[in-house]
Amino acid sequence: MVFYRKYRPQTITDLDSVSLRETLHAILLKAGPSFDALPHAFLFTGPKGLGKTSTARIIAKIVNCIGREPSKENVEPCNDCDQCKSITNGSNLDILEIDAASNRGIDEIRDLKDKIRLAPSAAHKKIYIIDEVHMLTTEAFNALLKTLEEPPSHALFMLCTTEPQKVPQTILSRCFHIPFHFATEEELVRSFTRIVKSEGIIVDQEILKTIAKLADGGFRDGAKILEELAAHADGKKITKELIEEKYKVTSVAANMQAIVTFLENRDVKGAISLIASLHDQGVDVSYFFQQLMETMHVLLLSRMGVEESSKFKVQSSKLSNEEIIYLLQLLAKAYTDAKYTVLPQLPYEILIIQWCQEKESGVAAAPDTGVYEKEGVTIPSLKRKIGNIEKAKAMYADTKAKTKPAKKEEGMNEPPVTLLQYTANGKPTQEWMDTFWKSLILRTKEHNHSVAGVLRGCVVRSYDGKALVIETAYKFHKEKLDDLKAKTLLENVCKDLIGNSITITVELKSK
Repeated sequence: MVFYRKYRPQTITDLDSVSLRETLHAILLKAGPSFDALPHAFLFTGPKGLGKTSTARIIAKIVNCIGREPSKENVEPCNDCDQCKSITNGSNLDILEIDAASNRGIDEIRDLKDKIRLAPSAAHKKIYIIDEVHMLTTEAFNALLKTLEEPPSHALFMLCTTEPQKVPQTILSRCFHIPFHFATEEELVRSFTRIVKSEGIIVDQEILKTIAKLADGGFRDGAKILEELAAHADGKKITKELIEEKYKVTSVAANMQAIVTFLENRDVKGAISLIASLHDQGVDVSYFFQQLMETMHVLLLSRMGVEESSKFKVQSSKLSNEEIIYLLQLLAKAYTDAKYTVLPQLPYEILIIQWCQEKESGVAAAPDTGVYEKEGVTIPSLKRKIGNIEKAKAMYADTKAKTKPAKKEEGMNEPPVTLLQYTANGKPTQEWMDTFWKSLILRTKEHNHSVAGVLRGCVVRSYDGKALVIETAYKFHKEKLDDLKAKTLLENVCKDLIGNSITITVELKSK
């Protein structure tokens, strides 16, 4: 059996999330020894692989356990009685697990409503665990709502979802909400240690911390990585070299300084070519940029006299503190966007284009003012992002006194493009085209940063008053701008700028 199933938590104490343990203990202790005051419906929300279903099964065991001595202090299941054993192995007839992705229609929920009135066959409570509940149809949610409003006393619902925003507010308001958060490094190491001891795996604590970083906050992903490494080690010690070989960490280290240099020089072609090379080598691009974020963070702190460790070191002095702060903001946004895109590298390529081209658009560091001329990003932004550090506070106090108001982005003071004149032959002047293009990017940015970032890497091939042809050297740029929503946005912005409708075409640059 795979590790994440074999070592699923079976008690509240087994749960590795500190906040989750504390929350569950508080709820169960307040509910009384017989759990009469327990909420009739729970909603567990959070990313995949954090233990939502496992927690639901633990609660099911707790309320149905017949081997536990009722007391105010003890809320753990015995895991030895018939009820606990049957829930653990999945054979308990009164614990129904429903996959909403496969049973999302109204007929399935109506069947649930018909059977819920029947008393449990052997357990104290009949438990309904509905996984990925956000997948239910609108009609199914409406049918479920009535049951959640007036459930029988013997019924308990536990709804699990990775996308709570898709769950109707009427359902949310009738559930006790428990959010599951990404695991910390300490919580992941605690989980791995339990597996390592049981399996007899030979590994150092520092290696477990490295695996925790690769796990990206997920218990299930971390257990999977540990299992893969243990299989490759074949009974021998899991070493740093094995991790580097399996997960291309060496490639990340070798290219860290290279990407920083490309960003310092605002070299679009070099940086994007590096990403393509890493992708071809099988390196996880999101992991690479996660490490870049950590490296730049440590570099920034070191300039303030705060020493922190990092796996990768860069010797960089060309980027100012303000530039690093802004770069960290772009990296954080791209890292989030990468989780919801078909092409994981696309948000990072857009980031690079936006970063490298913004100097030309009037968004550049202003060393004398201590202000980054984009959306008022200043040293206080750093304070909010990296915590209350005493030395950072001292430096911020000195800088704030010298700070001048940030300048407006270039193009914001330009006259509207409709007021600029064409030449006598009816064709737009170069001045008009330059102003139009800058205004198009700035106006688009107010509605969609991603599309505006792509535009910065494009040029105007032609414009005749009725049709605008945009040229790009990259296929993914064309696909992004050809998207119906993006094209509609651009056409609407153009209409606002020039006063009449035009058609927009995106073409690839001929090689």
